Amino acid sequence: MIRSNNKFMRLYFVLTVLLFSKMVDAKEFSYEFQWLYVPVAKLSINFNDATLKNNKLDFSEVGFKLATKGPLKLYRNYSSEGYIKSNNISLDYYLSGSDRGQFEEKLITYFFYSSPKIKIFIDDTGVSPIEIDSLLDEGAIDPFSVLLKSMEDVSNEKKCDDIYTIMDGKRRFKAKLTFIGKEYLDAYKQKGFEGDTYHCQISILSNESKATSAIKNLWPFDGNDKVVDIWFSEDLDYLPVKFQFKAPLGKITGKIFLQ
Repeated sequence: MIRSNNKFMRLYFVLTVLLFSKMVDAKEFSYEFQWLYVPVAKLSINFNDATLKNNKLDFSEVGFKLATKGPLKLYRNYSSEGYIKSNNISLDYYLSGSDRGQFEEKLITYFFYSSPKIKIFIDDTGVSPIEIDSLLDEGAIDPFSVLLKSMEDVSNEKKCDDIYTIMDGKRRFKAKLTFIGKEYLDAYKQKGFEGDTYHCQISILSNESKATSAIKNLWPFDGNDKVVDIWFSEDLDYLPVKFQFKAPLGKITGKIFLQ
């Protein structure tokens, strides 16, 4: 009986390693978002061919794509793609997309110890970029980097408890990270993923009048509740495996798609 159990454990270990290797070697990680069991959006993240540095995902070059689908696309036809490229002193954030048929494009360089520089700014609403404030915008980051910062916080500290200043060329606000706790996600309920996770919550904070639409820069969905819950998996190098936020008549939930 003991020998049989040992064989099972070895098999389980091998399968786990193979699954993890498949995940970190994949070029792209995909997430499907559903509202009331109806697909409404898809998010894809590319971690620079998902190579590893010191057993961690490489954040020096990260690509992303986001698009609405299904019924939501009829209401809010949105698609965008972009990338983040960083070095020791700065980070380039590029975004190109279409919102309700209107083109948008941004290229902003963020400096770790000074204020950003807006190099390209074409907004879907036609507005001009805000004026950079050397005090308010010093050390600011782009909206997508909040997700990467959350991954780093959980990986290094095993929790998420921080506040980041965001400046996207159109508005500035703050994102507060709160650690909710460790949670076990069931494979049946999660449709593919099972395991221990770190549950974090991102809240959008701002005193500006435009803050009511700040969540739009994270996701193409409108709503009064500017809070996003994210679950990160320790077994998958702290990749997000689940997203959730409130929407009219329920919640929108995004889950990682395991091939």
